Amino acid sequence: MRLATTTADFRAHSDTPAEVVRYFAGTGFRWLDLNLYRSIYPQSPFLDDRWERWIDAAGAAAADLDIGFCQAHGPNGNLHGSGEEFDVFLAATIRAIDACARLAIPHVVIHQQDIGGYPSRENRRLNLQQNRHFFARLFPVMDKTGVHVLIENSCDRHAPTKQENTRHFPSTAAELLELAEYIDHPLLQICWDTGHANIQGVDQYQSIVELGERLRAVHIADNYGDMDSHVAPFQGTTNMDSVMQGLLDNGYQGYFTFEASSLLRDGAVWPHNRREWCYRGEKVTRLMDVPLSLRQEAVKLLYQIGRHILTEYDCCEEA
Repeated sequence: MRLATTTADFRAHSDTPAEVVRYFAGTGFRWLDLNLYRSIYPQSPFLDDRWERWIDAAGAAAADLDIGFCQAHGPNGNLHGSGEEFDVFLAATIRAIDACARLAIPHVVIHQQDIGGYPSRENRRLNLQQNRHFFARLFPVMDKTGVHVLIENSCDRHAPTKQENTRHFPSTAAELLELAEYIDHPLLQICWDTGHANIQGVDQYQSIVELGERLRAVHIADNYGDMDSHVAPFQGTTNMDSVMQGLLDNGYQGYFTFEASSLLRDGAVWPHNRREWCYRGEKVTRLMDVPLSLRQEAVKLLYQIGRHILTEYDCCEEA
C-alpha cells in the first residue's frame, strides 16, 4: 500500500495548487490527493478560463518533484441548492472531474448530502432520489473522462452543536452501499473516512470489509469521537488495528491517504478555534498560526506515522 496525503495540508499557505505541491518537497510523500474543496471563492482561477493553466501548473510542479496524484477531492457546495450559487457549484464539480482527467487522476471524492428533515421512511426515499438527481448530472462527464466519482461516509454530528435531527444519511457502510446501488453507475464507488467513522462509533473492521470491491479510496484521520478534528493517528481514539486489518481483509488495492491536516492547527480552523488574547487593548496573534517551516516538519512526521502503520502490517510500498 502506498502512502499519500492531501494538498490541504498546506492550504493555509497558498490558494495555488502548484505552490502547495512544492511545499511537499522533502516531506517523504510521493503521492498526493489534489484537494479542490475550497476552490470556489471570488476571482478563483478555477472558475474561469484560467483553470487549465492553473491545473497544468500543479501537474508540472508535481512532475518536477517526482510526485503523483492518486485521487482528488471535489469542491464544497450544496448539492440540493438552486439558483446561481448552485450553478457555480455544479460547474465547478464538473470541472473538477475534467481536471482529474487532465492530470490522469483516477478518483475524485464528491460529498453526498443529507436533505435534512425527520429521518422517516419517506425522508430516506427522498434522500436517495435527490442525491441521485445530483449525481446523475455528473454521468456525462464521468462517461467522457472515465474518472470515478466516490461518495464517502459521513457522521450524524461533525461537532457537538445543536441540530434538529440526530441522523445524517449515509453514515454507515450499509447506507453507503444502499446509496451507491441506488445511484447505479459503474463509475460511482466509495471512499471510507476513518475520522467520520470514529465519531459515528461504527465497527471500522466490519464496515471496511462490508464495502468490498466498491471501496476505492480512504481518508485517514483521527479524533476523540466528538468532533471532526482531522488529526493524525495516535492523536485520538481511532483503533488503527481495526482499520488496517479491515483494509487487508477487504483486499483493498488503493492508497493509504491521510486527511489529517490538523496535526498542527492554525488558530481559526474549524471545529476548534484558538482562544484570542489582547494585550494593552490590542489583539496579539504572533503565535496564533503555524509557520510554513514548522508545518513542513509536521507533514514529515505524518509521513513517518503512516510508514510505521503500514510497515507494522507488512504492506508498505515505497514507490
